[in-house]
Amino acid sequence: MTKSIQWRSGLNEDEEWLFDLFKRTMQQYVKSAWGWDELLQKESFKTALSIQRFRILVLNGHAIGAYHISKKSDHLVLDMILIEPEFQGQGWGRSVLNKIKSEAKIFNLPIHLSVLKANPASEFHLQQGFQEFDSDDHSLMMRWNG
Repeated sequence: MTKSIQWRSGLNEDEEWLFDLFKRTMQQYVKSAWGWDELLQKESFKTALSIQRFRILVLNGHAIGAYHISKKSDHLVLDMILIEPEFQGQGWGRSVLNKIKSEAKIFNLPIHLSVLKANPASEFHLQQGFQEFDSDDHSLMMRWNG
């Protein structure tokens, strides 16, 4: 079967799916760092991340992942990458990250991100060329310079 891959901007109707995907993929890591308060997490997700600024990865007509970037004057901030659990470990995260790196090259900006230490994505980012430049009790701050 030929894979049909598309990218689209987030829509208001994606809000519930995006938060649910965040919850299914990140809750255990957030809970281990700070505890999980459902209302606080949902409100923070809605106010900190514009749904329209999400880029949605669509495979064969079904949304399987998304990412959110914030542009600063001297770098891009990778706020999050979310991949449906059943599609993890198949290269989709790497595909998303390669797309983000291409955007960074267009702007000639490095990418910064923060990842929870408990999240195995920290190892993924190191494998993809990110370097740790700071940390706190719960998170690693990483940078990719291109």
